[in-house]
Amino acid sequence: MDFDAVLNLIENTRNGELPGHKAHQLIMPLEVRRQIFKDVAYQTLPRKSAVLALIFPDAYRQARMVFILRKTYKGHHSGQISFPGGKQEPFDTGLLQTALRETREEIGVLPGQVEIQRELSRIFIPVSNFIVQPFLGISRQTLDFVIDPVEVEKVFSLDFETILNNSLMEMMHTYFDKTYRIKAFEVNQIKIWGATAMILSEIVALLNQDFLNK
Repeated sequence: MDFDAVLNLIENTRNGELPGHKAHQLIMPLEVRRQIFKDVAYQTLPRKSAVLALIFPDAYRQARMVFILRKTYKGHHSGQISFPGGKQEPFDTGLLQTALRETREEIGVLPGQVEIQRELSRIFIPVSNFIVQPFLGISRQTLDFVIDPVEVEKVFSLDFETILNNSLMEMMHTYFDKTYRIKAFEVNQIKIWGATAMILSEIVALLNQDFLNK
């Protein structure tokens, strides 16, 4: 899809109501989330974090969206595909700065290269006790990425038209020794699931009115 066509879609929905809960439900039904919540013993208040869903043009002016593959480590999000982002630090002036700072640190995209289009609906991730604030952003230029080798295994982009017209697939995933049936995006044999898929589901539902009815 032509990058300018995506810009028009975003502009036409800028003041529209966010799909939020309805879009998130497509990925992880409420009964699944309730069960996961029950299995978590919270000891502290949820931590704040932010991510950036970034769309940019390739050399042919086709729209693409950025994702990262996180490093393998001892933690709940080890080896997962996600948007660039991370936890809010005390020196951040707000969650938008968190998203932009983490994007710069993780993949080398500078804040001046990004235009924020709107905030998306927050998501609580029970397994890691984070509340995530997603932001939808664009860059008007073809991007060169420089990854942080400590946190990021790989940075890649996917054709946004393919994402926008995606039919969700079913998959089984285990949380706290219990296996649940959830849905995910699959693009070029890459599976995007969990909180990242929930955020992506809201973006797609916002820009493609037929998505919620599939």
